[in-house]
Amino acid sequence: MRKTGSGFVASIMTGLMLMQTPLGLHAQEVREVLPDLTELPAMRVEGAAHSVQLAVARAGDRLVSVGEQGIILLSDDDGQSWSQASDVPVSVTLTDVEFTSETEGWAVGHFGTVLRTETAGDQWVRVMTGQDVVATIGEAVQSLSETEPGAAAIKRNASYLTGDEPILDIHFSAAGEGWLLGAYGIALHSLDGGQSWASAFSATGNPNSYHLYQYVPSPGNEALIVGERGLVSRSLGNADVFESLPIDYEGTFFGGVASGSRQFLLFGLRGNVWIGDGSHWARLQTGSQASFSAGVATPMGIVLGDVTGRLFVKPRDSEHIRELAQASDAAITDLILSSGGGLVMSTARGLKRLELDNTEFK
Repeated sequence: MRKTGSGFVASIMTGLMLMQTPLGLHAQEVREVLPDLTELPAMRVEGAAHSVQLAVARAGDRLVSVGEQGIILLSDDDGQSWSQASDVPVSVTLTDVEFTSETEGWAVGHFGTVLRTETAGDQWVRVMTGQDVVATIGEAVQSLSETEPGAAAIKRNASYLTGDEPILDIHFSAAGEGWLLGAYGIALHSLDGGQSWASAFSATGNPNSYHLYQYVPSPGNEALIVGERGLVSRSLGNADVFESLPIDYEGTFFGGVASGSRQFLLFGLRGNVWIGDGSHWARLQTGSQASFSAGVATPMGIVLGDVTGRLFVKPRDSEHIRELAQASDAAITDLILSSGGGLVMSTARGLKRLELDNTEFK
């Protein structure tokens, strides 16, 4: 089951890192003062299961979660207990994880980090750095014709990238098409299962280089990319170019869930939840001002998690959203269905598991 990513908490952690930068130091000076977390293997941590975790995915019968300090956690009992991966080559915050088979998976994070595993999450290798990301984008945008709409702005924004930017989402389709999305409009596209990546910096309908938080697929051929400042871009069919869609909302969308072959539910800041087909959007009343940070489709409806640890539900065949449970004492960052039909949540205080009563969805 496709998870929704964790853009809200990841963006907060990025801001906190910037706030913790020693005053008066430029980026190069900071690199000289602080250890290079992209070269420092993740340490074994006592109580790792209670660390900040930002995303969770399924690798066959195993669950894999990623989060702060390069901590990757594994569960072979449907989320009841967790152990730390044995070999992670970085200590950066990891923001998302995706598996393309029972053993092959990907994790992404700060400083443009891209990791790959062939051992169901136990051992990882770094396959891309932030400098690789910047070089790929920079080379591609230089070939843009000045007559193309927005070319000047795209080139200018690409020139600002440093390689320190976080990647916030990774998605692969069953056919092996992959997307990497991140801060300041970072976007890479793969057609060969991640063996190679090309720039999509100018292809996401995002000339202002807003942060891109999630790629949202649907059961049909349509897909959305959502992000900062109410950004919603759509791709139809197998096109790898997205068009920006109008929506009467200027806040950030952190993610979305397909609620039909051509209908999407999007969630974001200050209790905003919108539903639509790309041409028409309607805001759903949630009765909450807390930001929604995670969501997952279940057989009974769509479950949303927020930054206060609450779960909300939009039952199937209903346009109403209501509170389901206070499931955590910390922000919920990602949701996935357990094999038993319950929910496994990554949160700002580790992993939690919740059984679902189907009557709650009626």
